[in-house]
Amino acid sequence: MQMKTTIVTVLDTRHEKKSGVYPIKLRVTFQRTQKYYPVGADLTKDEFKLLETLSQVKGIDSALKRKLKEAALKCEVAKSKAYEAISKMPHFTFRLFEKKFLSGQTSADSVYQYYDDTINRLKAEGRIGTAGNYGSSLSSLKVFSPKLLLRDVTADFLKEYESWLMSQGKSVSTVGIYLRPLRAVINQAIEDGLFPRENYPFGKRRYQIPSSKNIKKALTLEEIGLIMQYDAPPGTWYEKARDVFLFSYFGNGINIKDILLLRYENIEGDHIRFIRAKTRLTNRAKSTPISIYLLDDLRRIIDKWGNSDKAPRNYIFPVLEEEMTPFREQRVIQQFTKMVNKYLKKIVSELGINKPVTTYFARHSFATVLKKMGTNPLFISEALGHSNLRTTESYLGSFEDEHRKTIAEHLRPAM
Repeated sequence: MQMKTTIVTVLDTRHEKKSGVYPIKLRVTFQRTQKYYPVGADLTKDEFKLLETLSQVKGIDSALKRKLKEAALKCEVAKSKAYEAISKMPHFTFRLFEKKFLSGQTSADSVYQYYDDTINRLKAEGRIGTAGNYGSSLSSLKVFSPKLLLRDVTADFLKEYESWLMSQGKSVSTVGIYLRPLRAVINQAIEDGLFPRENYPFGKRRYQIPSSKNIKKALTLEEIGLIMQYDAPPGTWYEKARDVFLFSYFGNGINIKDILLLRYENIEGDHIRFIRAKTRLTNRAKSTPISIYLLDDLRRIIDKWGNSDKAPRNYIFPVLEEEMTPFREQRVIQQFTKMVNKYLKKIVSELGINKPVTTYFARHSFATVLKKMGTNPLFISEALGHSNLRTTESYLGSFEDEHRKTIAEHLRPAM
C-alpha cells in the first residue's frame, strides 16, 4: 500500500505571502489524487532552488544558510512523520492520514478528536439532533476525564465512568445516552486501525451499557376514544395538539418530525408513502418507504390543517419553510413539538387520563393496540419502519395494501 503513496516536497507558488515568500508543502499523491500539507517553513523561489542543491552550493551567506538548513530539517521531519503515519495505517485514506499527520500521534489517539470530527460531519449532513447527542456525551466525558486517549477506554474505565455518572444523580437512561456515542467512536477507531479489535471494551463479559426498563407509554382504545371526542375550541392549540396526536396514532405512529416533513407528493392515492428522516441518511441503501393507509380521520386532519397550495413539493402542513437551515429546522420542530405536548397534557388532564401523555404515546399506542389484536409482528415492524426483522423480511414479502387498509380500520375505537 505504501508503494502507491508518493510524498515530495514542493514550493506552493499558488499562495504568495506579503513578504514575497511561499509555503513549503508536502505533496501526497494516492491513486492520482493529490493533497498538500504545510511543513512550517517559507522560502522564496530562488531560496527553494538553493534548498534542493544545498549540499553542493558554496559561499552562501551564513544567515541564509542557517535559514535553508532549518527549512531542510522541517521538510525531513515532516516527510519522516508522514511516512511513519502511512506505515501504521492498515489501508491508506486521506482522512486517516490527516488524522495522524496533522493532529500528531497524541491527538490522533484522542477520543475527543473523534467526537469533534463526528459532530462536524453530522452537522454537515443536517443531522442536528444526533450531533447534539454526541455533544452532550462529549461534554460529560470531558468533565470526568479532561484528556482521554483511545487506549484509555477500557472496561474498567467505563465502569468507573458509569459509577461517577450515577453519583452525579444521572439516571440509567442518561448513562446509556452518554455511552452509546462513545461506543460508536470506538467502533470507528477500530475500522480506522487505531484501536485493536481484541481490546474492544464493550459486550458480554466486558462492559455492557445499562438499559432502563421501558415505562409503558401506551393508551388504551378507550383513552384514544376520549381524545378523539375531546371538544376543542376551533383553531386553537388544543385542537391542533389533539389532531397532531391522532394523525400520529392513525399514521403508523409517525413522529412529529416526519409529519412536518411530509409533502403532497408523498400522497399516492389512498396511501401516504415516505422514508423516515431518522434512516434517510444513516441507512440510505436499505431505506424502505413506510406506507400509511389514508383513513378518513387522516384526510380530515389534512383538509383542516393542510397547506392550501397542494403543489407536489409543498409541505402538507405549513410549519417548515423551504431553504431553512438544518439548525433552524430543528428548532422549529422542537418548538412545535413542545407546544403540542403542552396542550396534550392539558387535554388528558381535563379528560381524567392519569398518564404523562406526549406525542410519543401515539407511536406506542399504535403498536400496542395492534399487538393486542394479535397482529403479525412483521406488520407492526414494517409499519413502524423498524429493521430488526430483516432476516424474516428477506423471505416474506411486504403486506398488501388491502391488508394494510383492514388493519388501519381496526385502529378506530368503537364510539
